[in-house]
Amino acid sequence: MLTRIAILMGLLAGAIWSTYFGPGFFASIFYIMTLIVYYRSKDEALWLVFFFVLSDGFIGFFNKYEAVISVIPGLPPIEVGHFYVILTVIKAYRGKSDNVPFYETMLKIMAIYILFLVAQSYTMGLSMEINVQFRIVKHILPLLLFYSIPRLFDNEQHYRDLFLLLVPFAFIALGAQVFTLMTGAAPSQLLGLQRDLWFLKTAEAGKTYRGFYSTTAVLLSCFGALYYGAVKTNEINKPLMFSVVAADYLSAFISATRGWVLCFTFVVIMYLIFVLKLGARSVGGIVVTSAIAMVILSSIPVVNKQFTNAYERVLTLEALAGGDVSAGGTLTRLHKHGPKVMKRWAESPLTGWGFSNVFLKEANFHVGNQTILMHSGVLGAFILALFFGVFNLQIVQRSMSLPRSNPVKSALLVIPIFFMGWFIIHSTSGQQFAFYSEPGGAMAQAAFFSFAALVYKNAVLGDTPISQPA
Repeated sequence: MLTRIAILMGLLAGAIWSTYFGPGFFASIFYIMTLIVYYRSKDEALWLVFFFVLSDGFIGFFNKYEAVISVIPGLPPIEVGHFYVILTVIKAYRGKSDNVPFYETMLKIMAIYILFLVAQSYTMGLSMEINVQFRIVKHILPLLLFYSIPRLFDNEQHYRDLFLLLVPFAFIALGAQVFTLMTGAAPSQLLGLQRDLWFLKTAEAGKTYRGFYSTTAVLLSCFGALYYGAVKTNEINKPLMFSVVAADYLSAFISATRGWVLCFTFVVIMYLIFVLKLGARSVGGIVVTSAIAMVILSSIPVVNKQFTNAYERVLTLEALAGGDVSAGGTLTRLHKHGPKVMKRWAESPLTGWGFSNVFLKEANFHVGNQTILMHSGVLGAFILALFFGVFNLQIVQRSMSLPRSNPVKSALLVIPIFFMGWFIIHSTSGQQFAFYSEPGGAMAQAAFFSFAALVYKNAVLGDTPISQPA
């Protein structure tokens, strides 16, 4: 595993140099070469993490639309992640794997509805300009990962490798947070990237620091650590798993992002109560250990100040509970963004606006549920809710049906608990789920749902074997 992590870091170093510091044409050459190597490789986990990080960001590098390849003159460059999606579909089709998730019927229903939304868009007003048509394709293409990932990752070892490869990024993200607080600069700026970052300007203006590195990697690594921390086996380094969870929680808390803090707090509490089922003594030990870590970090003045600011920002939710929809002037999604989107939804409530010009102009990342309604209508929201409900209910039922001796009986409950936390982010911080996606988001969601389907399938009425780590 250490060798593969070294290869992954080497690939990221090459991507950073070619994208930001090398000759202009070299980035396209580098990414084309990596795509060719990926197509010939059998190490799906390593390459998924590589292309995922390119989409998710890394210590201030790789914001959206920076790891790209220019293909068609006159059109915007295409993200490398889109090419990765296409190659996964080709590899999955050629591999002819019979690994099909238990929710395949729901996926087919959602695919049909997406086609309907596309067709509806042309009747409701969609520009025929090629760049707009191209944008629609880029919105939908990443969802094909829900077809390819289950077929390429057809055993649990693939997913375990995936989560282990994400472990370093949990600690790197936290380190980047602390580094930025202490120096006032992002690690990417220290390495020579000349670019202003909005969250640094906010901090310089005396406001609460809001930076958050590798957000989706933090989310996915936390899920993997929680799951494998709950599996009853001696083959997994449990202290490492819980250290990943702690690092991810601290990254979210330092960012002072309320939705993420609520998510991690909810997930950890539910995890302790329903998954680990710890006694008072064990919970007390965790609290003491966490307190010691907080005290150590708080000894750094700038970190202590940020902890205070983050805590005060979370407390603004009291004002929201008291009826102040602006949460003391710190929240705009309920009284500004939300009503604007809902006004558009009211004009086409049943099926929404699809991918029409209205949607492309009015879609608002800040209000996830309202944007789902505007895009797909009540019918689309119902289909998504049905999928989420059926998915989580079947996972819970499988867990309850397993004997106590089964090593994944409690671990299965991590899946619905974590999904609820993820949905908290979607509802309070920024849209996560929809009938469209960007490459990074689709990679994370496809990995999450596909992994859940595989462990659901493998969890039989008896002891479930745990594969050896690579």
